[in-house]
Amino acid sequence: MRTRNLLLLLLGSYTLSACTVMSYQSRVDYGTSVFKRQNALSTEIMMIDDEMLLSKEDMDELLEVEMEMQQACRLLNEYALKEMDHEPISLLFKKQANDSVDDCAESISDVESLLEDVEIDDAR
Repeated sequence: MRTRNLLLLLLGSYTLSACTVMSYQSRVDYGTSVFKRQNALSTEIMMIDDEMLLSKEDMDELLEVEMEMQQACRLLNEYALKEMDHEPISLLFKKQANDSVDDCAESISDVESLLEDVEIDDAR
């Protein structure tokens, strides 16, 4: 009976470990996707210029929401920079960056929604 309980405990631990690895990989993929979306959106905003006839009020609102996005995505961006520079990353910082991904994604959605709402006329 004791051996059976130990075997069940080991099998349960193995199954839980496999699930954790899979969810970890999908979380990494999700974080990467959010990082790429945020960078593409920042680039799109940088490309808006005076010739696109965006009202001052719309541009001010867009820049404010984009700044909020940058703040929400700060830890994710720092993590990506450290990883690209092959710098050591502490477990605490990894957890903090991971915990910030959902807020970053939500902030990205806010900017995307605002971009859909404002009228940008490309006069070129």
